[in-house]
Amino acid sequence: MSTELALLQKNAELEKENKQLRKEVLEQKLLLLEYKSSTEAKLEEARVREEKLIKSNEKFKQEMKQQAKETQRMMKQMMEMFQKQAQP
Repeated sequence: MSTELALLQKNAELEKENKQLRKEVLEQKLLLLEYKSSTEAKLEEARVREEKLIKSNEKFKQEMKQQAKETQRMMKQMMEMFQKQAQP
């Protein structure tokens, strides 16, 4: 009889411990889900920033090409003016 009582007590202790461990596992799963969600959000923000930077860089390159063309045109005009002035 005392063996059965000891087994019942041990079983109750193990069930209590099992319940506590399940609770801890669920809490860890929740923390992991929160971390994953946060990480995915940060990753998406980084992707958006990267896309904006790429577009901005492309726009800047185009502007620099346009500026270079304009500079070349102005240099050509200046050279033409100098040549006209140099000719008597």
